[in-house]
Amino acid sequence: MKIKICTIAALCSLVVLSATAQVKPESILSRAYEGYSKKNACWTTVLQESGQKYCMKIDRTDKMVVDGVSRTYILATGTAIDDQGEENGSHASAGLVGAFVIEEAAGKVQLVSGDAKIAVGASGSAPTKWKFVKLGPANYWGWLNTIGDCHQGYCGSRYTILVPYGKRIRDVAGFPASADDSGACADKRCEAKSMQLESTLEIDSSRITDKVFPLVVTTSGKTGGRPVRSKEWLIPFNETKWEYVPPQGWPLKDAEF
Repeated sequence: MKIKICTIAALCSLVVLSATAQVKPESILSRAYEGYSKKNACWTTVLQESGQKYCMKIDRTDKMVVDGVSRTYILATGTAIDDQGEENGSHASAGLVGAFVIEEAAGKVQLVSGDAKIAVGASGSAPTKWKFVKLGPANYWGWLNTIGDCHQGYCGSRYTILVPYGKRIRDVAGFPASADDSGACADKRCEAKSMQLESTLEIDSSRITDKVFPLVVTTSGKTGGRPVRSKEWLIPFNETKWEYVPPQGWPLKDAEF
């Protein structure tokens, strides 16, 4: 079996297999990352800019047939480790995610889109248990999750939706999912005026004429110490920016954490 995936920053394209071969996620990761640790049962890699080493594991693999072509979606998540393989992520360091879309037809395998080193998460760990979601009527699929963190009493989370974009993978969400600044308060008067907002997200797949489905996000909680009525917000997809853009009045717009 011959598989060529360059230093994923450059993203090579073609991979050749025998007609009877199948895409194995483990083989893809073995070629995308620098080594394999039997001790931790993960693939190891290093971020060039920081020198931080990560332990990458497969979070999920999904397969489907699109227009007669077999397609495999692979998502790997990573945790910061030291040279002995022990976790050593600091609060300021992100986790790492690798995402790959592979097509197989007529004995040939092509890396359609991919990125082996996407900085996602906090305290050296990437979020796990990603959801595989359909984002467009023409079999446009991606991965959905939330990322949470706290800084000096300001806590919150953000939605992240990773999707193929040309030969790469990009996050088309990144807007806040929740916010709670009560931890930054020193007295009850401050707590009474705090913000504690949360939300839920659904993909509006009824909009079959859109290239990418919009999102319906329902917010609830309180702001300025006052309860806010539960409200549905339609988050449209901006095809020019190729990302979701919350509308005016979005209650979590200025959330800090």
